Amino acid sequence: MATTGMGSAKAGVPDDGKRTYRSEPGIAMLGATGAGKTTFLGALQIALLQDERGWTIWSKDPASRREMIKMNTALTSEGEFPLPSTGIDTFDWILGSRRERTERTGRLRSRSFEESVQVTLKLTDASGELARSDQMDLDDRRQLVEQVAGSQGILYMFDPIREFNRGDAYDKLFGLLMDIIATEAEHPGFDGRLGHHVAVCVTKFDEPRIYKTAESLRMLVWDSHDAAGFPRVHDSDARDLMHRLCRLSRSGTGQAVPQLLERYFYPDRIKYFVTSSVGFMVSERTQRFDPQDTENVYRIESGEALIRGPVNPINVVEPVLWLVEQMALNG
Repeated sequence: MATTGMGSAKAGVPDDGKRTYRSEPGIAMLGATGAGKTTFLGALQIALLQDERGWTIWSKDPASRREMIKMNTALTSEGEFPLPSTGIDTFDWILGSRRERTERTGRLRSRSFEESVQVTLKLTDASGELARSDQMDLDDRRQLVEQVAGSQGILYMFDPIREFNRGDAYDKLFGLLMDIIATEAEHPGFDGRLGHHVAVCVTKFDEPRIYKTAESLRMLVWDSHDAAGFPRVHDSDARDLMHRLCRLSRSGTGQAVPQLLERYFYPDRIKYFVTSSVGFMVSERTQRFDPQDTENVYRIESGEALIRGPVNPINVVEPVLWLVEQMALNG
């Protein structure tokens, strides 16, 4: 993230020349039940540790800190998925990073200083059930609409497996958008589109049907520096992959989901990502990715889903940092 983009942040200059930039963007998470919203949040700390850009995450708020620890422990130590939200959970988490920056002090002079960036993420994680049409008159539904309307960014989690099995993504998204637009339409200058930045996450990339679809479309790319050899779908192909997966919607309405997003938000404020919060299974023998055994999830007799191996998130940091950067640059 370009620190010069933190234009709305407050800056302080201590005597030692170090500077701190702070901002507080609000990010709301939307998606059906089981799409992986809470798991995504639990995997964020793991993903940041594995990322080379040096971002850290913590929280001053006791309740938010407690939930961060619970989510992380479930994934890393217990091999379980964090419990999904049953109402509306709001977390205040802080992303932090440091970097060297040089600024001009005269026509021929400049000086360098260490810059600390702190971004308070006000994350709203709501139960996917609140998007149902029969929830419209509930206080929790109205609270969700208000929080999303007041946020600057949205993480929209699209679950291709649920869409194949149930096909309800369009219905839930449409109802919420209509409520949010009704709220925003009261503001002067409203032109029919919402101004949020939207990171669309196509989830469960490790699931064989999703992986094989990307493979068949020749969308897989590899990082030669990745020791485990994990594949990814480049962001430039993520939108096309979502469109292809939407064709498999059980209800036949899946293809309208990206159309809905691109009609009611500004298309240049939307970016697509293909993600997996738990990542791919790693072969015990080779300690590398095995294209014949990709899924890092298994189910026990009760039907409960558990995690098979180590958690290696794919494309979890990127949507969050993209939202932070866009909100900082564009407001």
